[in-house]
Amino acid sequence: MKSMTRAALVAVLALVASLLIAPVGIATAAPAAAGTISGTVTAANPIPGGKKALVSLYRRESDGRWTWADGTYVAVGGSYTASAPAAGSYQVRAEVGSVASATPSRTLTVSKGARLTGVDLVLQDTPTISGTITTEGFDLSSVGPKRLYIQSWGGTGGHWSKIGGITTSYAERPDLQIRPDGTYTIAVPHHYDAIRLEFAQGQCIEEDELPEDVPGGCEWGAARDVQTVHWDGTTYGAFTLADGGDIDVRSGSVVDKDITLRLAEKLRVVRSPRITGTIEPGQVLTVDPGTYTPAATSAEYEWYGGEYWIPGATSRTFRPTTAHIGASLRVLVRPNRVGTEAPVLWTPYVTVKTRSRFAVKAKAGKAKATVTIAIKAPGVTTSRIHGKASIYAKGKRIKTVNVRNGKATIKIAKQKKGKRTYTVRYSGNRVITSSTKSLKIAIR
Repeated sequence: MKSMTRAALVAVLALVASLLIAPVGIATAAPAAAGTISGTVTAANPIPGGKKALVSLYRRESDGRWTWADGTYVAVGGSYTASAPAAGSYQVRAEVGSVASATPSRTLTVSKGARLTGVDLVLQDTPTISGTITTEGFDLSSVGPKRLYIQSWGGTGGHWSKIGGITTSYAERPDLQIRPDGTYTIAVPHHYDAIRLEFAQGQCIEEDELPEDVPGGCEWGAARDVQTVHWDGTTYGAFTLADGGDIDVRSGSVVDKDITLRLAEKLRVVRSPRITGTIEPGQVLTVDPGTYTPAATSAEYEWYGGEYWIPGATSRTFRPTTAHIGASLRVLVRPNRVGTEAPVLWTPYVTVKTRSRFAVKAKAGKAKATVTIAIKAPGVTTSRIHGKASIYAKGKRIKTVNVRNGKATIKIAKQKKGKRTYTVRYSGNRVITSSTKSLKIAIR
């Protein structure tokens, strides 16, 4: 998140994977589309600034969710063609930022080789929702760097997704914002069966997420001061999105969606979260989420390798592979308890190391011996197997030598005659664990 968005990271990984898989010297092409959908995009009213419309193709998944499948920008009054990547049910949507949006197309069935035409869309002025925010225990001007925002959620088929938001300023349309007197206006597109509104305070997670005009002094990860709520028609709203109230804008803009915000009860950290388990490839790592007062009832997790999110790693457990050898892992933990605000916390870093094992041979001489060791570490080339090798007798270190390319030779002298037990220890390094082995040597 700090240097690259998740979406960008996933795209980069996909590109790298495609390049690695492609045979050298053979050009690769994108998979052929199952079918296409085409039509025109017009507007009921002129679009200011000659802005283009974003036409998006959404596919309905087996659980009823609509997921993005294709998109293109077209001039208003022009035509579009969207490619369906696979057979299935699709819907076409169009919008021009927060200015205008179209009622989505009917559900379209695309079979292999299908060419659906005449799917025309008409842009209408995007409807708005307005209301007034009042406060108890604080005033809007005191919020500071973690200022208030309104997040809009769109619902289709029982599934909800984030679709937009406003704060105390908005670059595209100055009329869409939370004003100093608490009144607000937010634009929402025509695409959804219902809209729900979330009222919250920003949280300092990344410095680059703060608007440029907001002064410093924001403590990273600190719990929000203002309680997050969702409009439901009552004075104080509902704590969860599931309990929020539906707002229907299909017939046009709506007003008087008022709400009162209050200061939050906060979770206090008693014991910080950490990663537990054997930090090796193939081993299951588990997040100890920490403890809080009042007690958290659940937690959300995001695993990171260094500063970058690991795509899909959002459960409490994670099993590193040999690809993670040498990686520094940590987890972003978000404890939850309905009706409270919680801090966001990082676990300390842990480094994934592969387990070392080695073979040892000894050649005894008169009052001396030569010990050779050969070290192996799964997933690591011999050039990375380095460190120190030491030999001990009765717990006392006799000699230490360097390990290079997984091998080392230790020569010891001035040893008493007789058979005794020696212990050889490999120190390990940043990517390899240490290991120890004992052997008997009969000194002549």
